Amino acid sequence: MKKNRKGFRQRYRNLSFRKFFGASLCLFLFPVLVLQIVYVRFSISEMNKRVNEQIFNNLLQVSEKFTLKLESYEDTVYQIYSDKEIIRNLEQYQGADEAKKAYLFYLLNERLKQFVESRKGIRCISLICPTGESVTYDTQSGSALDNIWRDYEDLRLTVPYQETLDKSEVVLIPTQNISTGGSIESLFFLGKELYDTENLEQGLVAILTIGIEQEELDNICNVTQQTDNPSINFITDNYGYVCSFPDISQMGKKMTDQEDVLEFIRSQNMFEGKNLCSNWYQDDETGWIFHNVYDQDNMMHDINVLQGIYWILLAADVLAVLLFLNSTNRYYVDYLKKIIEGIRQVNEGNLDVRLVVDRQNELGQIGENFNHMVDRVRTLIEEVEEISKKKNQAEIKALESQINPHFLYNTLDAINWMAVRNNEFEISKMISNLGSILRYSTNQSNEQIDIVGAEEWLKSYVSLYQLRYGHSFDFKIYVEDEVRHIKIYKLLIQPIVENAIIHGLKDMQGGMLCVDIGLAEQPGKIHVIVEDNGAGMDKDKVDFYNQKDGEWSHSQRIGLTNVFERIQLYYGEKGDWHISSMEGLGTIIELILPIS
Repeated sequence: MKKNRKGFRQRYRNLSFRKFFGASLCLFLFPVLVLQIVYVRFSISEMNKRVNEQIFNNLLQVSEKFTLKLESYEDTVYQIYSDKEIIRNLEQYQGADEAKKAYLFYLLNERLKQFVESRKGIRCISLICPTGESVTYDTQSGSALDNIWRDYEDLRLTVPYQETLDKSEVVLIPTQNISTGGSIESLFFLGKELYDTENLEQGLVAILTIGIEQEELDNICNVTQQTDNPSINFITDNYGYVCSFPDISQMGKKMTDQEDVLEFIRSQNMFEGKNLCSNWYQDDETGWIFHNVYDQDNMMHDINVLQGIYWILLAADVLAVLLFLNSTNRYYVDYLKKIIEGIRQVNEGNLDVRLVVDRQNELGQIGENFNHMVDRVRTLIEEVEEISKKKNQAEIKALESQINPHFLYNTLDAINWMAVRNNEFEISKMISNLGSILRYSTNQSNEQIDIVGAEEWLKSYVSLYQLRYGHSFDFKIYVEDEVRHIKIYKLLIQPIVENAIIHGLKDMQGGMLCVDIGLAEQPGKIHVIVEDNGAGMDKDKVDFYNQKDGEWSHSQRIGLTNVFERIQLYYGEKGDWHISSMEGLGTIIELILPIS
């Protein structure tokens, strides 16, 4: 009897140990399983998000490159538009006798040649008069007679002329297939109506069209088919017609939605057997759409690998549990099957699953912990979604608050024309300068530009203040030849100049504002000196601005403090500044910037 009791106690201890070991294993493994599920699902979601963001950002960059290049061509349009010599010769050209017409034709052709050669990618420039007479310079032929339009009798019937007629702004004409000597060439165009600003009653002088090589558009927009990472970029215009594609025979094909895009790519026998997906970005200004079609399986390779690793780990964990449970009684097996089923449902996204806790033991504790963990995961997901929602709303509000710089520029151009028509030439000059300032300043403020560009912009900026204050002060700017093409960050000098005018010169007559930009005494650096003979600053304010410990960074972050803070952000310890000033005598502000 005593021996039996001893054997019973031994079996009891063994059973208790197995229960304890089993419970400990479960308490360890199942939280790990749940954490694995949450982590992997989150990782997959983040990787998907990053892939989509990468594709979108690439398309956005392509669009921005296109916009910048397009603006450079628009600058050529406006240069011709404001060239009084061209306007005058065009006016005389219409109705002149043959001898004079030949001479004017030569002058116009030579002038167009200068503009063509100044900008890479321009194939031809045409001036088409309302009478049907025209002058065209073609870069390939180098001839005014043997040009791309030689198969066309009346250029007034061409698409670029028709699309530009009766439109005041610069018009972008999508890619056109031009028949030239039996061959087809693809060009896209910019068009602009030309008027004599000094004799607007005369009406339309000519329509200017600039033909740009379609290959240039491909280069700008990276229109390619990649083989190592199967994808393709291409462009459609605002009506859905293809205007840039590796196969020029596909120009003009129309598509209305993303399903049409995928079908179009499949019809080209590209990426046969691939699981295709597409993304797109539409430029707000032109309406053109930049497409990217890619092999989804290739793009999602890392995600698929992560999913595979996840299932291997999950299978290993489950196998370990099952192997242990195989040595225990069905009591554990049945309940753990329910737990495993709960985990499976959580993995499928069902966060409403709950385990029935009907046991007051270790497995019951596991069930309670599982329910608690699912509740916590659900709460965390809701919090993440709420944060993401608020972030998206903030980004949308930020986007909505932005003003389209092209809208502002075009509006100012229209107002400028109204001023010209009313002989308000001083107002016209102010608006023209303001338009230049806006085009300069509305781009990214952290962009670097040549000093020569900053010089021209400062002249326009200060001229507005001179007009505003009745030329009460003079302005001089000196730029050494050695630094003219060195790059500095935008809008570093402007706040200092504005501060000198507003706080130093606006209330006095005979003021003087000077800006000196040249090589500094320290090697590898330049100096920017802004000096005025205005009201000056008191010693406390000078000491305040000269300190480098950053205490001023807690101020309003405008004006001088903004400049100094950005110098520290951009250049670190390599950038420096110093202010000298006396009340009633003026102020000198010197910036020391490294040559980047």
